[in-house]
Amino acid sequence: MLRHHFQSYLDGVRREGRYRIFADLERDAARPPYARWRDGSNCRDVVVWCSNDYLGMGRHPLVIDAMVKTAQRTGTGAGGTRNISGNSHAVITLEAELADLHRKDAALVFSSGYVANEAALGTIGRLLPDCLILSDERNHASMIAGIRASGADKQIFRHNDLDHLETMLRHAGHFRPKVIAFESLYSMDGDIAPISRICDLAEKFGAITYLDEVHAVGLYGARGAGIAERDGVMDRVDVIEGTGERLRRCRRLYCSRRGDLRHDPVRGAELHLHHRNATGSGGRRDTKRRASQEIHRCAHRPLAAGRQDAPGIAQFRNSDDVFGIAHHSRPGRRS
Repeated sequence: MLRHHFQSYLDGVRREGRYRIFADLERDAARPPYARWRDGSNCRDVVVWCSNDYLGMGRHPLVIDAMVKTAQRTGTGAGGTRNISGNSHAVITLEAELADLHRKDAALVFSSGYVANEAALGTIGRLLPDCLILSDERNHASMIAGIRASGADKQIFRHNDLDHLETMLRHAGHFRPKVIAFESLYSMDGDIAPISRICDLAEKFGAITYLDEVHAVGLYGARGAGIAERDGVMDRVDVIEGTGERLRRCRRLYCSRRGDLRHDPVRGAELHLHHRNATGSGGRRDTKRRASQEIHRCAHRPLAAGRQDAPGIAQFRNSDDVFGIAHHSRPGRRS
């Protein structure tokens, strides 16, 4: 009976044309963008136009050599989660480099992009009291999942429509904690967000900015940090999510945070504590309970004299730490 139920569901998916069959490809490092496509006994050369290895670094001899030497020296596999097996020194070094790239105080690596956005937005939205998340209508599915997981109130503003966003911010009031979640470069349309003007609104209404730079890192800015660096506004963005995939073909995504938002709460996110990184385990032994207590303590601390930030946000802007996240791509829009 149960098997019949699942079979009926799959039959329906096939009829609707939604059943995914993934291509069996073997890429040739010596002949990009060619690959060998296999379908049973059939095999032929194809051109891969959808690779996110924009700069071809995935086949660069120095990159390959570094990966081989690291695997020979430390072995492969995570060996366990950060919470159990400790932090891989390679991951610690990577996080320091990512933080430096975005001129932030710290970064935190995750195993997948979906997990990164889901954990970050989910944690921020859940732990800020009475939080409202304002989301661009064309945000990636992983951002939407994080907003949904947070349980916070959400409102969707029209794509890159700052008048609509400002109306929502004004209606929410200055003292309610707010997060503006948006992307810098929207992959499906090629649109670029007006980051500086969004930051203007965030500062005017006391909101946190959460910027997904996934499709811009490695391609824009003097150091390849993305659109925010190119536009000279990187220091104004609170949380930056990016990827090493376009830059060095490392299958990782991350978020970096400036020194006024504590990273301990996100380190305590359940998705972070129970996921392994591809190059090794890592992470400090921050627990979910400790993280929740810390962010709630910050959120209810009295505001500094003269500050106009919303309760719970001003404290983030005065903290000494930062957080960040990293993840790899997945099938779908960000593949």
